Amino acid sequence: MTFQEMEQSVKEWRDNQIVQGQILNRVELNLERLTERLGALEGAVAQNTQAIGRLANGMLLLQPAMKGMVQTVEGLSATVERFIRGMAGDGHRS
Repeated sequence: MTFQEMEQSVKEWRDNQIVQGQILNRVELNLERLTERLGALEGAVAQNTQAIGRLANGMLLLQPAMKGMVQTVEGLSATVERFIRGMAGDGHRS
């Protein structure tokens, strides 16, 4: 192997090392960005989990209120029906 061939081989090796270093640097930067984004996503998931918990608690409070409202409307409907039947029974038909 001649000196020029060895010199060319060393240049190619050096160039290869430079390229590998640049690739490694990009991989590290991308990994850092990915880690930051993962942290942000974890925060968003935690917030959504809390929001879902609050919604579930609200639903638990709303269900008895809705049942009470339905019972009240059914009672009102029965009262109106009795009133109408009473009016019809008294000969006050329109």
